[in-house]
This record gives sequence, C-alpha cells and structure tokens, in this order.
Amino acid sequence: RLDNTLEEIIFKLVPGLREQELQREIEFWKKNKPQENGQDESPKADKPKVDEECDENEEDKDYHRSDPQIAICLDCLRNNGQSGDNVVKGLMKKFIRCSTRVTVGTIKKFLSLKLKLPSSYELDVLCNGEIMGKDHTMEFIYMTRWRLRGENFRCQNCSSSQVCSQDGTFYQ
Repeated sequence: RLDNTLEEIIFKLVPGLREQELQREIEFWKKNKPQENGQDESPKADKPKVDEECDENEEDKDYHRSDPQIAICLDCLRNNGQSGDNVVKGLMKKFIRCSTRVTVGTIKKFLSLKLKLPSSYELDVLCNGEIMGKDHTMEFIYMTRWRLRGENFRCQNCSSSQVCSQDGTFYQ
C-alpha cells in the first residue's frame, strides 16, 4: 500500500473494492489480535465483547477522515421566479472539504443549518443541470456526472426551491 496514487486509481476502477478491503482488514485484525503476556484466550472470555464495543466506538469516531477527500465550492444561486424577500445569504466560508462518501442529503442538511433556513425551504443539488438524488455520494457524482472541464467542484444554493449545483475535483 505504498503507492497511494495507484491504489486510488484501482479503487475508482473497481466498484466496492475499498469497502471489501477495509472489511477484510478488520476481520484479519479481529482474528489475529496479539495475545497479552503469552496468555491463551480461555481466561479472557468476557474481553472480546468489550473489545468489539471499543472497536465499534473507535470506528464511529473516525468520521471518514481516512477516506479520499473532495473539496466543494459553495456559491449562492438565487431563484428569480420567487416573489418576496430573499432570506438566503451567502456562506462566510465558501469552501468545504469532506469525504467522498458524503451524500447529497448531508450537504442539504449542512446548508440548511449553516444558512439557518426555515423548514419550508427546499434545496436541490444539481450537476450539469441535472438534479441529484439525496442518496447520491460525492464520489458517485464525480464518477458519473461531472465532466472534466478544468472547473472546481461547485455547489450553489438558493431560496424556497433553492438550487445547489455541483461540479468537482478531488484533492488528496
């Protein structure tokens, strides 16, 4: 695993390989735990349960920081068809860096919280003018929708039927 570039290319070419590799690694380390002070497993019958709980807690605390990251530029795009005051303001920080496993639904929640939008506001995520489903991941959008035009990954957001638009690039 010393050649990260080659590894990333292979993971992008073979769907699901990254998840399979991580699962195999977890299973390997569960089976091959180093024994403390040369003791055998029989006196530690209760410890595997505690260890499994600790492993789950450690995995929960990872927040996908070890995943490949993607940088997104967030620009405000207002819907001119709306009447009334435009409540939406631009974000103070236009760029976010997140895991490629982040879904469109998570981006929508993030924008709603950061922009303090009422629940009546809807956000749509677009890529090349096509609305993305809430379960689409950034990696899926990058692999299937984004056309390599030398542009950054962009997300635009707006009011009542506000629009978030995305095009992108990977950063390591």
